[in-house]
Amino acid sequence: MSAQALPPGVGYLILPSVGVEAACSGVGGLDRFLSPEEKLTRRRFRTTADSRDYAASHVLLRLLAAHQLRLDPLAAPALDITRQCPGCDSTGHGRTVLPGMSLSLSRSRGLVMAAVGPESASVGADVERVPAELFDGFDDYVLNPPAAAFIGEADVQSRMRQWVAKEAVLKAAGIGLMVQPASVSLISGNDPAGRLLRAYCPDQPMVHGLDVYPVPAGSGHLAAVTARAYGPPLQRDAAEVLPASPDGWRSRHYL
Repeated sequence: MSAQALPPGVGYLILPSVGVEAACSGVGGLDRFLSPEEKLTRRRFRTTADSRDYAASHVLLRLLAAHQLRLDPLAAPALDITRQCPGCDSTGHGRTVLPGMSLSLSRSRGLVMAAVGPESASVGADVERVPAELFDGFDDYVLNPPAAAFIGEADVQSRMRQWVAKEAVLKAAGIGLMVQPASVSLISGNDPAGRLLRAYCPDQPMVHGLDVYPVPAGSGHLAAVTARAYGPPLQRDAAEVLPASPDGWRSRHYL
């Protein structure tokens, strides 16, 4: 797992949970790729859908990390993926970590997302379904005053883009919603494609200066990936990341 083994840049994937489950069905199912702790956590969910989403997101993260390390997918369960809070050093919450790498995962009602990169990349990922309407107090909690004034009151899509980008930034910093999203400003960067946003939050050094890129998430969802100083994240090929069936065939049918 040396740094020299890593391909350059940050990679991500967004897939339906049922697609990840189907791709794993021929090689032992989702549980084949989870750690013992993850299996226990999965069983605590009350609904099949929530259990599937949890498992699929962690499996996708492990598979993507294995791919980034040029390992066989079947090596994914053994990867030493843990969590650590940069503020208090707790392993019960905080960033998802793997020695030599930076990684993040997210899930939203049947859709799962994972992003991985070099340790210095400060990777964060978030995917969210766009609701019909926003919760009361959304603007005060999520938007800083200039953004609230600029975005039209009825523009749920643009407001959710702010939420998703800030979630990715705060997850990359490892502090999550311990910092109110409204305290973070998103400034347009100098990316030629016009996608780059940069987090401005001088009071939070782990947040300030992080780059965040919106990425495609399909109809009805929005997603973003944070990557410090590595440029736009690259969507990986699902057929290369997901496990092959026993006869060596990787299915695209389920994706």
